[in-house]
Amino acid sequence: MKIQHFYILISVFFMVRCEDELTIDMNKDTYYDDIADICYSNDHFFTTNYDLSGNSGSQIDLIRFTPDGTNVDDAFELGMNGQGYLAMTGDGSDIYMQSRSNGAIIKSSLIGERAYMKWDSVDVGKWFSSGICYLPDRDSLLLLYRNLDSRTEYRARTVSKSAPHESGSDRSFSVDFIDTTYHGIWAITYKDSAFYMLGVDTLYQDKLIIADFQFDIVSVEDIADSTVVGLCFKGDDLYLSYRPRRIEMWGSY
Repeated sequence: MKIQHFYILISVFFMVRCEDELTIDMNKDTYYDDIADICYSNDHFFTTNYDLSGNSGSQIDLIRFTPDGTNVDDAFELGMNGQGYLAMTGDGSDIYMQSRSNGAIIKSSLIGERAYMKWDSVDVGKWFSSGICYLPDRDSLLLLYRNLDSRTEYRARTVSKSAPHESGSDRSFSVDFIDTTYHGIWAITYKDSAFYMLGVDTLYQDKLIIADFQFDIVSVEDIADSTVVGLCFKGDDLYLSYRPRRIEMWGSY
């Protein structure tokens, strides 16, 4: 009987231990999270928090800033977690994001209502997501990828907003001075037939890279603040976002 009691106690102990180990942490605390890429739509700046919590449940918010970019105005749950850095763009009505960690393309309303999560048809094991922007003259999205087998090569795909796996055009270009480890180019925006990209060069200096519609480099500007994470236009003014929840005007173009 004592032996039976012993085995019962051992069984209870292991059951409690297993329950403890299987506990799913759904706690949410975004207060100290960095922000990521930005877009400007409906007289507000939008961004997301960079979720590194490892927790389950809804950990990522669509964060709305005031029109001057100085204060958080509101936040809306996106019902996602673990997406890492999210590149972002907007068409004036909706917001489109792409995860740098898995290539997922997410469409959301301006109040965080998720319309879809889809994937491009590219091989995500070879092509690493490096930015997303809206092309108003074509009412399409441009998805930027880096070739993980040849890391100075980039690929720009113009896709439908409703079917981002279908490409209307697909072109490749090279940027020889860009870092070939993790960073590379990670954000892109578009204005008047020119692309504006954020990247890190081989000396780990942050750069604003301006290219024409064929992705021929027009100019390169140094960015002294290494916390830069995103960019977008508000009219003719280019704004940059920085990890510690800062959005500031960079220049007019």
